[in-house]
Amino acid sequence: MNIEFKSTLLIVFCVIASLGAFLIGFKLLSENLQSVANKGLRRLFDKTSKSKLAGVGIGAGATTLMQSSAATTVMVIGFVNAGMMSLLQATAIIMGANIGTTITTLLIALGLTSIGPYAMGLTFIGIFASMICKNDKAKSWSLVVAGFGLVFMGLTVISAVMSSDAVQNSEILINLLRTPIKPAWLEPITLLLIGVVITALMQSSTAVNGIMLAMLASGIQIGSGGNALFYIVLGTNIGTCVTALISSIGAGTNAKRAALIHFLFNFFGALIFLILLSIWKDFTTGFWTKITPPDAKLQMALFHLAFNVICTLIFLPIDKVFVKISSVVIKDKKAEEERKITYMDDRILATPTVAIAQLRKETVYMGDKCMKSLRDSFNAFLERDIYAADGVNALNEEINIISKQITEYLIRVSGEKVSLHDDTRISILYHAIGDLLRISEISDNMLKYTRTTVEKDLAFSDSVKRDLADMFGDVERLYNLGIAIFETMNKDAFPELEKIEANIDEKRKTLIEGHIKRLNDGECDARNSAVFINLVSNLERVGDHITYIAYSINELK
Repeated sequence: MNIEFKSTLLIVFCVIASLGAFLIGFKLLSENLQSVANKGLRRLFDKTSKSKLAGVGIGAGATTLMQSSAATTVMVIGFVNAGMMSLLQATAIIMGANIGTTITTLLIALGLTSIGPYAMGLTFIGIFASMICKNDKAKSWSLVVAGFGLVFMGLTVISAVMSSDAVQNSEILINLLRTPIKPAWLEPITLLLIGVVITALMQSSTAVNGIMLAMLASGIQIGSGGNALFYIVLGTNIGTCVTALISSIGAGTNAKRAALIHFLFNFFGALIFLILLSIWKDFTTGFWTKITPPDAKLQMALFHLAFNVICTLIFLPIDKVFVKISSVVIKDKKAEEERKITYMDDRILATPTVAIAQLRKETVYMGDKCMKSLRDSFNAFLERDIYAADGVNALNEEINIISKQITEYLIRVSGEKVSLHDDTRISILYHAIGDLLRISEISDNMLKYTRTTVEKDLAFSDSVKRDLADMFGDVERLYNLGIAIFETMNKDAFPELEKIEANIDEKRKTLIEGHIKRLNDGECDARNSAVFINLVSNLERVGDHITYIAYSINELK
């Protein structure tokens, strides 16, 4: 008995070790495929608005590529949270992701593991290549190869252990697995919960399904047999939602709703099939064996695929119901959490190209706030309104928070695997943030000029105010053009930009010369000089900063 116990313990340790290799390989595979394919994924997700079926196909394709429905769903939650995708679009992709995650299980059932002993060599090849590669993209592809090798290693060892004499002759293990759960009506629910818990712990439904396929190949029965294995499959679909639910913690309302929709889809689908299988006791031994190949592994894999396809066909036409339920359960907050940053989300950081594109939007958003701050402070000067300072100061405080958050995200994106092109884009954003902050500071200067004007009772004529307003109009036109160049990377508008900037420089010169002439003619109070000259010089400086932002795109080759 002692020898058998030790043998059983050794089997368990072998399975755990090989499972660890499988999960590490899966992580390497998923993360590096996601890294090298991030541009393609972004383009794919951009097409989701065309149709529901397109969304399902894209979700299935992305999941097949990344080998993880959890990774796809977490990305989708990030896109929803960042405002890049609606809940309806996300729902279709999530349904597709569930279909995509069955492909790996199907390939394993079709005999993918038969090449395992040879494919394990990919681990060494991939790791060695990643050590000698200098190019980031080549290094990522090398790690993808290493990931494949580790996945095959894990599956091969699990299959070998399950089919070994040690397992077949282990009474402890066989009796434990075959012991029926009493009372009988509790078995379906118990096995489903086992599938949920194990998948949640492993963070991979494919790993759980891989173990079950290895057990089937070895003829090992679970519970009372029949539909027992299918109950665990249903549980794995619910368990895979845990990653997305955890990911949504701390995210915005719509991101939480997307995670809930993922759970609701899998939960209601599993519930329907749980009831069906509980009533249809001979489903596995009767109907299903007649319409599927005789191989038990293929029957399980095809059931997993059929479950997700049928659930998608049932729920896709009523996807708005899922959105409605999620909106009822997770209500809008009266005062949405104070998120100063609008377009960015932590879940997007793993795809640097997408993250940088979102941070560019965030920078434009910050720029619009800087121009609003400047406009409000300039209008306050013209109207001698010292009470506008509170609003401008609050806006400038918000701008500072946004700039810090963008900078923090840029630092974190820089820590990911970024290409030289993306690294240049990050540098451009750093410089743009600095120039925009200078505009915010200039608006603060204008508040001081307003306060000085009121306290010292300085007056400016209507004609001078019109000239100042005319110059500010040119600054606004320059901003609108400059920020459009920055956002679209279109250099064709540079000549027009230079023309407006030259006009602003000329107006500064003309306004100061006119002011000096009025002083000499005795038409103007000398105390106005410091305020007037500083103000027009500040407006000219704003034009310079806008031009710097527009021309920063020249750094990209």
